[in-house]
Amino acid sequence: MSGQLSRKQRRLTGEARVEAIVGHAIDVFAEHGFDIGTRALVTELHVSQALLYRYFPSKAALIEAVLERLAASRWRAEWEHLLAASELPPDQRLTRFYTAYLNGTDRAAMRLFLRASLEGRGVARRLGASLTGRILGPVIDGLRREAGLEPLAGRPLADAERELAMGLHGGLVFLAIRKHVYGYPLPDDLGPLVERQIRVWLPGAVAEIRRLAATGGDAGRS
Repeated sequence: MSGQLSRKQRRLTGEARVEAIVGHAIDVFAEHGFDIGTRALVTELHVSQALLYRYFPSKAALIEAVLERLAASRWRAEWEHLLAASELPPDQRLTRFYTAYLNGTDRAAMRLFLRASLEGRGVARRLGASLTGRILGPVIDGLRREAGLEPLAGRPLADAERELAMGLHGGLVFLAIRKHVYGYPLPDDLGPLVERQIRVWLPGAVAEIRRLAATGGDAGRS
């Protein structure tokens, strides 16, 4: 939950109160940065300093809760099945997933991600393993299947393969950064742009993953 706390929300207690504060803090930190002073912070949150510290012993604890929410809120259970849907052609599978993934982003989340990364708040550590396991690995598994190669269950993900998938992921996420951070006038539905990038990327990626398999998948030779 994000946005200004309503009167009803200000009467909340316990877990619901924590959720409301964290949801609003996402917007506040996204707009003002993590260095916002405590007085300004509680003013923006529409709570007293005493109430804030009742639930969060410090501003750092609130920031930690915000970053945990950022890390946890980006995933939908159905996406796991979509990325593994071998009955779909690879271009359709990837387009459907990344269209849903990017259309689910918003201004606050993208600004927070960049702010936290620039300030060294461990966003890469929080999201890196999850990104590889949930997205990059399945993308490569699909590429291997398309190329007639051994699946990840039989041969682990190579660094060069991860970078191959990351090239697509990073390019597509940059659409959301352009839209929500740079304010570039991109459409509400990023699907057509996603489809074009995947259509361009996919043939070269299949050829490259075959080459990596032939050379042992060594990132140093990629």
